[in-house]
Order: sequence, then structure tokens, then C-alpha cells
Amino acid sequence: MVSLTNTDPSSPDTAAAHGSALRASEEIGRIPFVLRIGITGHRTLSDPDAVAGSLRDALRLLRQKFPTGPATPLVLVAVSALAEGADRLLADQVLAEPGARLEAVLPMPRAGYLRDFKTAASRREFNQLLARASRVSQAPPRETKEAGYEWAGRHVADRCDVLIAVWDGLPGKGRGGTKEIVDYARERQVPLIWIRPGDADLHPELGVEAVSLLQDAARDLDRFNAGRIPERVFESQVASQLSRLGLDALERPAQNSFLGYCDEVAARLVPFFVRADVQALRLQRRFRVLSMSTFTMAALAVAIVAVQVSFWPAANWIVGFEVLLLLLLLAIPLLRDRLQLHERWTSYRFLAERLRSAYFLALAGTTDRAHSRSESSFSDPSVAWIERALAEITAGRRHERFAAVEVEPLHDYLSKYWIGDQACYHHKASMRHEKWDNWLRRATLALFGITLVSAVLHLAGAGSHGADRSTLAATLIVVSICVPAIGAAVHGVQTQGEYRRHSRRFGRMETLLRQLRKQMESAQDLAHVQLIATEVERTMREEANDWFGVMRFHDVELIT
Repeated sequence: MVSLTNTDPSSPDTAAAHGSALRASEEIGRIPFVLRIGITGHRTLSDPDAVAGSLRDALRLLRQKFPTGPATPLVLVAVSALAEGADRLLADQVLAEPGARLEAVLPMPRAGYLRDFKTAASRREFNQLLARASRVSQAPPRETKEAGYEWAGRHVADRCDVLIAVWDGLPGKGRGGTKEIVDYARERQVPLIWIRPGDADLHPELGVEAVSLLQDAARDLDRFNAGRIPERVFESQVASQLSRLGLDALERPAQNSFLGYCDEVAARLVPFFVRADVQALRLQRRFRVLSMSTFTMAALAVAIVAVQVSFWPAANWIVGFEVLLLLLLLAIPLLRDRLQLHERWTSYRFLAERLRSAYFLALAGTTDRAHSRSESSFSDPSVAWIERALAEITAGRRHERFAAVEVEPLHDYLSKYWIGDQACYHHKASMRHEKWDNWLRRATLALFGITLVSAVLHLAGAGSHGADRSTLAATLIVVSICVPAIGAAVHGVQTQGEYRRHSRRFGRMETLLRQLRKQMESAQDLAHVQLIATEVERTMREEANDWFGVMRFHDVELIT
């Protein structure tokens, strides 16, 4: 059985990449909010202590701008080229924070970069900081050293959420200088804090839109983390997922390194998946109750008036029930906006499906290509927190490389527990949606038939005796009015559920997955396994994007 509290703290990747905040929250699947702070600035500073004080002030300002709730730790990440001066000052200030991390961006290979530092003490300081980096990026080969510095400065600006510039305001002395990077950041509307050496004041250029998007991401992530899941439910769901992954067997071959690695990856990712999955299912149930209530109450409101007018025209008090239902219908959009059931359900489901793939991609030693900041799974900024959450969860995982003898158990496991399991799920989902679509279409046809028959009987004068109207005649009138309202409600359920479209989409996915499973089963080497795993991930991500794009606009609306 997998121990969810054992995250291999001796692993350098785990210790450095996740930090104490993520390790502490991993047990219950909570995700920290990561704020990446980039730095560009002068190497030579007349008063480094004053600049360090200004950097501390800038960090305090950012904590105020991006507050998180008690369920969501704020993790600061310095993005720095680790040059002398401002670059290292920020790295030191950020790393002094609990759980903070460092991402190094090198303008050239390490050996060549070291030659740019004048003293042995400076080179030693650089090596010490680089050893603490959880992520190291290096510029591709460039024609000149200055071009490498330009690449590094722009990469820092692209990678960070907020850029701090320690700059005297003067023109740059060469390519890739501080002014050029500041201009680049301003052009790309990267939030900026300008620290002018010798000036105690900060000069923020944060930008309302960019800051608002970050604040929304922090708020949405905190709402996800704050969802209460009883310990018993959480443990039960973890056990269920481990069983589904084939990791609950008590008897295993001795020293099975592959299953041991499965245990390790599951311990890291399953808690996050369970938190997203449990909350998505809970919100889906609540949304469906609210949605069905809307259609039901709208039909009942029509029925109440029809019955009152036809059978008890003098009993006006009955109309009070219609007024009550209409008030409840009016309150539903307000409740929808407050609870955000639909937005949160679809977002959490999308996150859960990406996390499901992340587990199998980790086993294959490849990545979810949508996690690069240049290629998002989707472009909607209102759900940008999902990309941030996925990037953070998978940031510190170890990329295991298997020997050739381990390829067979790897592709067998991926075929059965990932591709085969998902093909089976899509088959069942397709059948379920087809069943619902057929049932709702038959119900709509039956209701139309009842309405037509009652209208014809009413036209023929059934139940009428001159000026008098019998109970049968009144009933026909009620049926003629109420049944179309019920039919509209049934059609509304059918439209909102998109059952026919989803049935075909799930069926198509089943076919694609079964084809990919055959390819995986015949994979001969690790490179082939990784290629097919990447294709499976791409196919499933596109399917999730399609589902998300369809369902997110099917919210509960006021019915009149």
C-alpha cells in the first residue's frame, strides 16, 4: 500500500523543487500559490544594503497585493540570472522566506559564465546559489556573449509574474542591459517594480489588468484548497484510486523497482487528484439539483395557474404558490453567482483529468506539454489558476529513465491502467449519454402526443355541454397548457446536458484510445512508449478542452 505521507524527503528534487510549504500541504492535496519574482539590475551597487532593504519592501508590497487564505500558502520563487549585484540580492532575500525557491537563468554555459565574475569569492557565491536552484535554464548557443545576456533577461521577464528592476534610469551600456529588459517588460505588460538606487521609494508599475488576473488566480486556488473533505472520505477515495491504479495488492514480487516507482509517483500526485475529483463530483451533484429545480419550478408555476383558473377560479390564494415559485426562480441566478457551482465544477473536473494524465506521464518519464507558459491548455484567463496549479504540482517530480528490460512492464501498465481504463470509461459514458438522450427524446415525443390529443379533443368539444364546462373539459385545458410547459422543461434538460453530442464524443474517444492501446502494447523501446504516451496525453487533453468548452457555457439561467 502506498504511504501518502512519504514523499522521499531525501530526494534533492523533492526538497528543492517543492519546498516545505508543498510538502506540508501534499498530504491533503492542497496547492500553494506560487508567485515568481524576476530581477534585472545593475551588477555594481554603491549601497547594496539599501537596495536589499528596498527589495524587502518590494516583497512586503507583493504579499499585500496577493494575499492568500489560511488554506493556501504563498510560495515566493526568485527568477534570477545570478549575476553579481541586484540578481543575487533578490535571490538571497527570497530564499530567506519559508518554503521559497530559486530558478536560475544562465546566459551561457556555467564554465563560461564563471569567467565573467572577477573574484573567487564571487564565483563561490554563484556556485552556492546555483546549487540551491530548483530549476536551471540556459540560453541556447548565441553568436555573442551580449546576445546570451539579452536572452537571459528576456527569459526572466517572460517567466516571472512580477519583475523587479534595480535601475538608475539611464540608457543601457550594451545589448541585454537593464533598460532594454525594462522596456521589453513594459512592452509585454509585465507587472514591474522599479527600485532606483539611492531612492528609498518604490516605483510600482503593476498594471490593473495583470494584477487583477493574478489576484483572481490566488482567490480561485484558495477556494479550491479551502473545500472541506472529511478525513474518512478522503482516505476512502485515496484507497479507491490506488485500487484503480493497481497499487493496492498486498503481495508483490520482491524488489519490484517499477511498482516501487509507481508507489512513489502515486504518493506525490494521488492526493491532489482526489481533492480535485471529490470536489468536482460534489459540485456537479449540487449543480444538477439546482438545474433540475429550475426547470421543475418553471413547469410547476405554469401548472398552478392552469389548475387554479380551470378548477377554482375564485380561489386566488392559490396563485400565491406561483408567486413563491417565481421568487425562487428569481433567486436562483443570485445563488448561482454566489456559489459558482458550474464554474467550479467544470474547472475542478478539468484539473482532475489533467492530474490523472500527469501520473502516467511521470511513469513514462515525459511531460504534459501544455504546462509551458508559451502553450497553455486553454487561453481563458478566468481559469488561469488551473495552469498554475498543474505547473506547481508537477514542478518537482523526478524524471525516471527505465532500462530496456523495464519497458515491457511499463507499456503493459500504461495500456491497462491508463489507456484501457479510459477507453472503458468513455464506452460506458457514451452508452449512458445515449440512453439519456433516447429517453428524453421519447419523453418529448410522448408529451407532444399528449398535447396534440388533448388539443384535438378540446377542439371537438369533448366534455362541453353548451355553456357549461365539465371536469373533463377543464382537465383537457389544463393538459393543453401544462404538458407543453413540462415538455419545455424536458427539452431544457436535454439541451443543457448535451447528451447526444457527448455520446458521440465519448464514442469517438473510445475508438481513438483503443487504437492507441494497440500501439502501446506493441512498443519496443522507451522512446516509442514516450511517443505514444505523449500522443495519448494530447488526445485526452483535446477531448477535455472540448468538454470544457461546451459545458462551461451551459450554466443555470433564469427561465421566464
